[in-house]
Amino acid sequence: MKKIIALLLLLLTLLGCAAAHAEVERSPLLDAAFTMLEKDNIFQRRYNEITGANVESYFETGLPYFFGGKEGEKVLSKLPYFSQRKCWETTKFYRKNSWYLQGFDCSGYTRWIYKQVGLPEHDDLDNMILHWRYQDEGYHLYNHRPGYEMPPYDQLKDHLVVGDLLVSKVSARHIMMYIGTLRDYGFTAEEVPELADYLDYPLAIHCGPHPKYGERIQNYLDANRDRYKNTKTTNGGVAVSIIGVPLEAATHHEFVQVSDFYYFMLDNDTTAMTIWDLPSATSFCWFRMK
Repeated sequence: MKKIIALLLLLLTLLGCAAAHAEVERSPLLDAAFTMLEKDNIFQRRYNEITGANVESYFETGLPYFFGGKEGEKVLSKLPYFSQRKCWETTKFYRKNSWYLQGFDCSGYTRWIYKQVGLPEHDDLDNMILHWRYQDEGYHLYNHRPGYEMPPYDQLKDHLVVGDLLVSKVSARHIMMYIGTLRDYGFTAEEVPELADYLDYPLAIHCGPHPKYGERIQNYLDANRDRYKNTKTTNGGVAVSIIGVPLEAATHHEFVQVSDFYYFMLDNDTTAMTIWDLPSATSFCWFRMK
């Protein structure tokens, strides 16, 4: 009996070590997604180091958010510079007929990623969440309806795969792509003690509101004013967020432009990783394309 118990303890120890040293694997989805992060972003850098990939950023600043942005060909049409586009509708942040750098909106970005690897285009976000057929046909891994509840956040990693989509409505509908966990990218409790309890929480990459993009893009515009006359800055861009961490756990809180942000600073305070407040969502689904 003692030998059996010892063997079980050894197996548990080995499994614990394997979990502690989980690493992200190379994926065409991540290769595509990470090209839109800012140059030398910590997640891009660690992905390259762990997998041997050599992903480079298309834009040094990362890709800015653009309201209604869906046109991948035009986004990349003037590399290494940005193309520009007039906004066709006034929103809380954007102004009709004003010029902005052309980027993606949230679904423009995820559709572009999928297109790069030959996957079909996903549906509109309200349909993805609310159409019963997606639930009934197995596209929903979890959702807000009774009987489809998620496991605890730190267990989602055992059920999600890179490329799964989170569609949620907090104040507006938004879509993000699952990329793994902090532990997958080599983060430890010693390195990020403020995130020690959340190393296994899901991370998602998305094009959306972000506290640092506005200033970053404004600096870029100021340095290239001859090329981008009368062009306005953005309120976000492509970045990585952590899902489900309590807002009160954030080490930083700011109201920037038109939004509240709760976030952690990584990589010697160069990368802001925001919290995506899924517990506040009125509807959501984890969605897996077939």
